[in-house]
Amino acid sequence: MKRLVLKNKDSVVNQIRGYLENNSEAKFIHRLQVVLLFAEDEDKSCDSLGALFGHSPRSISNWVKKVNQTDDIESLRSKLKSGRPSRLTKNQKEAIKTVLRETPEKHGMQGKRWNGRILASYISQHHGIALNARSCLRLINHK
Repeated sequence: MKRLVLKNKDSVVNQIRGYLENNSEAKFIHRLQVVLLFAEDEDKSCDSLGALFGHSPRSISNWVKKVNQTDDIESLRSKLKSGRPSRLTKNQKEAIKTVLRETPEKHGMQGKRWNGRILASYISQHHGIALNARSCLRLINHK
């Protein structure tokens, strides 16, 4: 039988890798499948699986070691990463949400509608915190 050919192979591979990188559940399932292949096929090594799936052999070795140490596949789940702490407190965010329901003019700012630049200026004046316009847009979009 003739081997199938995947059209737009690079595009499809990039889409799949992007999905796996951005979806924690898919990433977990992928790790499970790689460890399963390692367990079921003694001819597969960390090197060969790494080459097959585009991972470093060390990553696969770490996954296998983690399962061996914990005896639990749940250890392959990605841990939540906290990121940088917010400069705004919970109370400040709530106050800003309230302010965003009204026009900037009602709060001494120029403009008919809130935008990142206007909100950054408002936060600087009223809370003494410097945020960039993009960060303020996130606040506007999540009000």
